[in-house]
Amino acid sequence: MFDLDRFNRLAFLEGRWIGAGPDGAPFHEEYAFTAPGTLTCTRHAGAAFADPVDASTVTLVDGEVLSQWNGFRWRASALDDGHARFEPVDAPSAFSWTRLADGRIEVVQRWTDDAGAPQSMTMHLRRA
Repeated sequence: MFDLDRFNRLAFLEGRWIGAGPDGAPFHEEYAFTAPGTLTCTRHAGAAFADPVDASTVTLVDGEVLSQWNGFRWRASALDDGHARFEPVDAPSAFSWTRLADGRIEVVQRWTDDAGAPQSMTMHLRRA
């Protein structure tokens, strides 16, 4: 069970970030608290952060922290200072955010492939 104080530990994500996808293409994301218990992530088309192309939300609902994107949902299993881990509710993978000592954010996505072997992908975000 999480409360608003615990939810607000996601504040390390606030701001504008630049990352690179698995194909090496840059992406631009902005994280903002848009209401108490709601963190919105907006992906933008470019470095001007002017043209939103996608969005997801993380919300506090009845003691649970849920992330939702395009019909997929995840539930927080850990929420600490500088770290959040989400497990799939109806999504193909798990993910986590971790603040690194140099101020970057490490994003790790974990899933199991069709043969049952664990897989992972790591991306790093830096402040824009």
